[in-house]
Amino acid sequence: MRWPYNLSLREIQILHLVTSGASNPNIAEQLFVSPRTVSTHIEHILAKMGCDSRTRLAALAVSEGLLLAENPSRRSRKLAGH
Repeated sequence: MRWPYNLSLREIQILHLVTSGASNPNIAEQLFVSPRTVSTHIEHILAKMGCDSRTRLAALAVSEGLLLAENPSRRSRKLAGH
């Protein structure tokens, strides 16, 4: 499946968490990655979607229906066996 804006599945997961108001450290903890990795993903998402802030990113994600039906951190925990 191809996501809009050529986003990867991981970028969609992070976009979902950004839109829910999660901070980079919180996203990192939920997805079992480093905060720097989250920051890099967010930089890529901002560039791909042509946004200059997390607020605009979240508004665009909501308006275009890019959010996941399930919280990605819950899915990650299921995959990790938690």
